[in-house]
Amino acid sequence: MRLSRGLLTSVAVCFTVLFVLLNSRSTVETVNDSGRMGKSNAGEQEIRKGQTYRRVTPSLAELGVRESLHKVNEHILMLTRVPDAGSELLVLILQRLQGYNAFKHIRLPPGDHGLLSTLQEELLVEEITNIIRQEAIPLSFDGDVRFLNFSKFGRESPTFVSLVRNPVGARNLQRYHDGRRKVLDDRAIPTFCGQDPRCTEVNNKWALERAKTNVVEHYPVVAILEYMERSIEALEYKFPYFFRGAKDSYRKIQPGGKRFSSPTFRLRPRDGDILFKLLKDEIEFYQWLKHRLLNETLVDVDESR
Repeated sequence: MRLSRGLLTSVAVCFTVLFVLLNSRSTVETVNDSGRMGKSNAGEQEIRKGQTYRRVTPSLAELGVRESLHKVNEHILMLTRVPDAGSELLVLILQRLQGYNAFKHIRLPPGDHGLLSTLQEELLVEEITNIIRQEAIPLSFDGDVRFLNFSKFGRESPTFVSLVRNPVGARNLQRYHDGRRKVLDDRAIPTFCGQDPRCTEVNNKWALERAKTNVVEHYPVVAILEYMERSIEALEYKFPYFFRGAKDSYRKIQPGGKRFSSPTFRLRPRDGDILFKLLKDEIEFYQWLKHRLLNETLVDVDESR
């Protein structure tokens, strides 16, 4: 009996020692794991502190969504000014009519008609969108800016209008004759083409077609300086909120009631050939816009009479 009791006691002691050893090992592993987790969490917190977030939600441009939205607000007008085309005439008419037609005209800060980066374009779109949110509509804007793709950034687009003049009219011929080659900087296609670098290239067919596409989709009326009365008729019909009374305002602007007209000027044949080659696509674009104004845009105007 004494031998059995001693044996049982020894076995019990062995089991107790084994249990204590296993338990302490488990505790050490748990402590080590906790230490590793603590270090990991601390590291993650340090990383997060060092990160700078530009925005919570990426823009549609960053996600690669292009032209998926075609929302257009007919009560927001955006006049994109073509360099040296006489757009100040339309600006003056809008400024005179804003009180009469109960809308507000806003002039964007002066620019240079240059290309905008994607970020610059997005910031300008956001700036205009914020102004629209703060102001009562109808609203009109004008600026030295190329076509802005609002839908690219998920924003509702204003309705665009513009004004062009004959690229080989007397004014440009005179400037070219005087050695002022700036005629190439004042082309109309880049304004309608937009912010792609290809839009600045001379006689680039892609730029020409993109400009035409943007006109069809975003510019119900493109006025032409040589056909101002017909242009104003189209603007009055398409945008009565803004241009009701534009004919009377236009007549008052003209000095002595005279019509604006272009003087005549001729280049030497050799110079004329060079200039016409340089402005080949500009001439095609102008003729296309003229046909659109005189034969398509004004069909509704004539039928409404």
